[in-house]
Amino acid sequence: MNQPTIVEAIYENGVLKPTHPLELPEKQVVQVSVNPEPSLAYPYITRTAEVCGGRPVIKGTRIPVKVLVHHYRTTPNVEAILSGFPQLNLAQFYAALSYYYAHQAEIEADLQADELSELLTKFNLDIDVNGVMIPPK
Repeated sequence: MNQPTIVEAIYENGVLKPTHPLELPEKQVVQVSVNPEPSLAYPYITRTAEVCGGRPVIKGTRIPVKVLVHHYRTTPNVEAILSGFPQLNLAQFYAALSYYYAHQAEIEADLQADELSELLTKFNLDIDVNGVMIPPK
């Protein structure tokens, strides 16, 4: 991170926590400018530590952006997807896709983590320190 970067963070119990991992050297000194108003770029998207582990969700719901992205990939029919989420409207759905395209690496990492965790749970596997899957004993 050689250029100034905007990082969203949550202030909780006296600690400012970034909402997603940063690639910084250990003990890197950074300058923080506080803007208590959340960005209005995505008015239908919010993230708080108490909801879905701080992952981006549709405001007023517990529906993560990654869930809508996953559905859109498998069923690119928006009306069909929204029939399964009657509490959402088109603007909220497209806001989720817009957020995804602006934060693609973060959402992709979330989707990938979910896929791996499901596989490990389904087959009762573990992963060793080298990333090798270990079958049940």
